Amino acid sequence: MTRAVSVQGLAHVGVAVRSIEEAISIWGKLGFRHTETENLGSMHLKIAYLEAGGTVIELLEPTSAESPVGRFLERRGGGIHHLAYTVADLEAALTQAAAQGLELIDRTPRSGGHGMKVAFLHPRSLGGVLVELCERRKP
Repeated sequence: MTRAVSVQGLAHVGVAVRSIEEAISIWGKLGFRHTETENLGSMHLKIAYLEAGGTVIELLEPTSAESPVGRFLERRGGGIHHLAYTVADLEAALTQAAAQGLELIDRTPRSGGHGMKVAFLHPRSLGGVLVELCERRKP
């Protein structure tokens, strides 16, 4: 029997937006506090991190219309883009996910926001939900 992927918990919810500044204002009405913004050139994204009550939201603003998030906004408009889960060992989690029959978008980890290693699982495998697996880089 193949072992299931062992997630440690929800890392964040990724929300695609056209304007980070407008979205920060909107989410602030629910008590979310803007903690940081970074540019992730490799993914053509500007990311703002918001926190409230132990929950993290990543606001994703594309810096290119041709980026995955840019295409998502064109097709679907703003809204939930992905759910991200923390794992202890990303390479092992990808091996386990593939063995479970889940479709991998990333077969090897890539650099993500907040200095994490990340990899995505295709929504076709998970009932229409794009899932990101995250591992904090070891110091």
